[in-house]
Amino acid sequence: MASSTILGDQQQGKLPRGSESADPSGTIPSELLSEIFLHCVDGDMDELNTIYIPLLVSQICTRWRKTALATPRLWSRLFLQLDTTTLPRTTVAVNGVSEEKEDPPTPILSSETSQIQLVREWLDRSGACPLTVYLFWEEAPFLSSHPVLEALMDHSERWQAMFFYLPYAAFKSLSRVRKRLSNLRELSLGTSDEPAGYIAKLDAFSVAPRLTSLECVNCSPLTFKFPWSQLTSIPMMAVSIDDCIDVLLQTSRLEKGGFILIDSFPSVYGRGRAIRHQHDHIRSFTIMTPPLNETVDLRGLFPQLCFPHLEELLICNLHSPFCAEFVSFLSRLRCLRTLHLRKTALFDYQLVEGLKYLPTLTSLIVYSAPTQAPTVTHHLLASMAWKKGKRGGERLLPLLKKLELTIDYNVAEDFIEMVLSRVLVVEGSGNDHPARLEQIRIRPTEDLGDRIYTGLAKIASHGVEVTVEDLAEAHPSVTD
Repeated sequence: MASSTILGDQQQGKLPRGSESADPSGTIPSELLSEIFLHCVDGDMDELNTIYIPLLVSQICTRWRKTALATPRLWSRLFLQLDTTTLPRTTVAVNGVSEEKEDPPTPILSSETSQIQLVREWLDRSGACPLTVYLFWEEAPFLSSHPVLEALMDHSERWQAMFFYLPYAAFKSLSRVRKRLSNLRELSLGTSDEPAGYIAKLDAFSVAPRLTSLECVNCSPLTFKFPWSQLTSIPMMAVSIDDCIDVLLQTSRLEKGGFILIDSFPSVYGRGRAIRHQHDHIRSFTIMTPPLNETVDLRGLFPQLCFPHLEELLICNLHSPFCAEFVSFLSRLRCLRTLHLRKTALFDYQLVEGLKYLPTLTSLIVYSAPTQAPTVTHHLLASMAWKKGKRGGERLLPLLKKLELTIDYNVAEDFIEMVLSRVLVVEGSGNDHPARLEQIRIRPTEDLGDRIYTGLAKIASHGVEVTVEDLAEAHPSVTD
């Protein structure tokens, strides 16, 4: 049933046949029924949770319809694609024979008329509730605006969490919401046709007094004016090294930052000029590279970073050689608790040298890049083993409790030995013994053999949570 028909029937007070039957919820109070409806849509931001389910529960019976329409929050989220929608197909087995059946038709029609009807209905039913909207415009024709966008802008004072993936020209039309974003807290922007060359900055989001989280996907943040100084979270932002440093210099309150670095040649920083602005609030920091350029040279970035209170560091998909600047950066992290290195080209000796500066670390995750020399080697595992003959300065990671590593057959026995040295410890024995390992997870690159699994069983018998991925899981996609 198309959305125009569904909405039309509801507006006229008409319901499908059988809707006047006995209330399936029995004697459940309307207030509780309303909460149940809200739990039904408390999932991912997609058409199912923001359109299908609200429409479904509003058509079961008269009482459910009245309760749904009296629950504004049920209609306060919307996921919408501004393009032609095709019907997906599902293969099902009927009497042992596979048949293709059309999935239930999407309630979103491709015409602007039906889309704007649906959006206006949601805006009306949501009352004064704050809005969460994911709006995608990914297919031509690309115009300077769209009726759906215009309708949403009429309610910009209610925007709370907004995701816009739009053509650049449509972003320009958002200028009329400037100074009308009093409730906006989370903003995510993306585009597929970012203009080349110099352009004037767009100021639609320059005044948003409650905005604390900003994300830019395939979109330079320097295209816009933002209230940088009030941001506390940047989940992900694609930038050059220079732009990353500029953003960090403007975000003094930032607590969590994630950056996809897209170039290797800083034009301003990294050539004998170290800013090293200290960020006292950053607790979590992520560095990634795009799939088309995983060899970004970060020698110009690491000397600029000073995060004295950083607790979590994640570096992913970096296949260029690491540098002495990285070890120096680690030496400035006095509070780091989690180090996550996923698919990097870090050499084992570089990691060992860096770990010497991280006595506060409680969680270490190292997944080697498939096409690079392994980071997890005999040298790394021997350095991590806790042995009596070692001096205090040679003992790495005294507080380590969680460990996840890529393991091949050649180092598997060294891994077992190292883990046991951190599991078979005497409680309350002071500084001579490390914290006891509580969790280990192995990502094997090949069959490890039965002998290794015997060792893992012994480790598990001492109360350690042991997880071994199968080989299919151990070779995920590049972004996993």
